[in-house]
Amino acid sequence: MIVRKVLFSSVLALAATTTACGPGQQSAPTPVTQEARKPLYYRSPMDPGITSDVPRKDSMNMDYIPVYAGTNESGVVALSGAMVNKLGVRTAPVRRGALAAEVRAVGLTAYDERGRVDVRVRTEGYVERLAVRAAGETVRRGQLLFAAYSPRLAAAQREFKAALAMGDGSLVESAAARLHALGLGDAAIKALREGGVPAERVSYFAPIDGVVVDLGVRDGGFVEPGVSAMMLAPLDRLWVIAELPESQASAVTAGFAAIVTFGALPGQQYEVRVLELLPAVNAETRTVQARLTLPNPGRRFAAGMVANVTLAAGTGADSLLMPLAALIRTEKSERVIVSLGEGLFIAREVVAGRQGGDEVEILRGLEGNEQVVVSGQFMIDSESQLRSGLARFDGDAGEAQ
Repeated sequence: MIVRKVLFSSVLALAATTTACGPGQQSAPTPVTQEARKPLYYRSPMDPGITSDVPRKDSMNMDYIPVYAGTNESGVVALSGAMVNKLGVRTAPVRRGALAAEVRAVGLTAYDERGRVDVRVRTEGYVERLAVRAAGETVRRGQLLFAAYSPRLAAAQREFKAALAMGDGSLVESAAARLHALGLGDAAIKALREGGVPAERVSYFAPIDGVVVDLGVRDGGFVEPGVSAMMLAPLDRLWVIAELPESQASAVTAGFAAIVTFGALPGQQYEVRVLELLPAVNAETRTVQARLTLPNPGRRFAAGMVANVTLAAGTGADSLLMPLAALIRTEKSERVIVSLGEGLFIAREVVAGRQGGDEVEILRGLEGNEQVVVSGQFMIDSESQLRSGLARFDGDAGEAQ
């Protein structure tokens, strides 16, 4: 482990010979002149045990690293002003404020599941006059979908006519109720009362404006109760199904406003509302699914379109905030590089909370008056971890003696 970290140290020394990065928006630590602070000694970038009283280069032409007074704290890294500039080290202050809980996600448009209508028959029969031939066709409310010939319905109508001829009121009403149960409408029953001819076929009409998302019948096919003949979905509204990061989903609740944009409709923004968040986390993507209602009066949108979703989840309470760029995440920890002033830096373990825009909330590890490194922090972090490891190694060796 120590050998691997020594290699990181050599990378840091090599970086000191590279061209400095361009100036950023954050301020760099004030460089300390060589006269103000003189190194105690210089050590080899490849082997910390090899030191020199004067600056020199190793066999690979890499500069020895200066070691300054006051760096006895485990993990402290001291950099000269020249090295700070060459590494492009920039810092930014930690601040207190309200985190803008803006959540961004990608979603897909889909049919509104709550608005779907299932078209079923009430008596078995054979499909005739099928007006919809394939899934995906649009229909209008009241439009004929299909008709079905039903021998049972024909028999029930003959019984109704016989009851009318007998003049038995209770028998007539019982027969009429059976016709209702078999799907015959009031107008058709009234026509039978007035001497109309029994109809052997039942016509089925679209109950809504929409699109046929599932077609379960074919012309001439047999249908029966309990089997879906057609499934219709509304087109005047759609859903946007967005996948929210698990860490940010808690900031969103039903009713929150959101802005949706589409790559297929550049320059256009649409305001929608969160309908609900599903109470489950996707184990593979670690996301929570949110459903948003998208009005579609002009049928401008179609199911399956890719949407970019920005949720204005409001602002959180007063928190300790720092730039997200300063956070170093590993499998085992989260940490930042804190500037101690005068070219001294140290890695510090933190616990990060919510994210909002370019900032992250810090729950533990910082006090609020620090300057954290936002550029060049990974090189410093490698050196800091090396020094901490060596300090622990030296301590263990001393105890062993």
